[in-house]
Amino acid sequence: MQMDTFGYLRQARRPGTYLALGIAMVAVYLSFTLTLNALVPVLAVLYLALVLARLIRNPGRGFRLGPNRIDWFTRKGRQSASLDDLIGVAIGNGTTGQTVCVLRLADGRTVPLSGVEKFDQGALMREFGRRGIRIMA
Repeated sequence: MQMDTFGYLRQARRPGTYLALGIAMVAVYLSFTLTLNALVPVLAVLYLALVLARLIRNPGRGFRLGPNRIDWFTRKGRQSASLDDLIGVAIGNGTTGQTVCVLRLADGRTVPLSGVEKFDQGALMREFGRRGIRIMA
């Protein structure tokens, strides 16, 4: 039986961020060529620096649950594990009432998944259950 991927991934490198980069570059160019007030180029360069920093760091959040592996984002970047390496998954409510999902891996690590806050707990349980992963609610 073929299973589709399930999850939510969001990275900084997407069309809207590249559009912001283009606008920032045009703003810097125009602020220098039109010899505007000295504050305008400073603000344009600051905006360009913020957009570039976001693109370089490329923060991401979320996870992707495939037929035989799971990928997730951490502060250090993207990580992954085979579904055979998962001992189980704990799904429940956090202190703010949002959904929380924590993976237990065979090497002893516990990994909280980001991007599950708005997911329905039942949908998460079904998707992990379809892949034969033990669920602790």
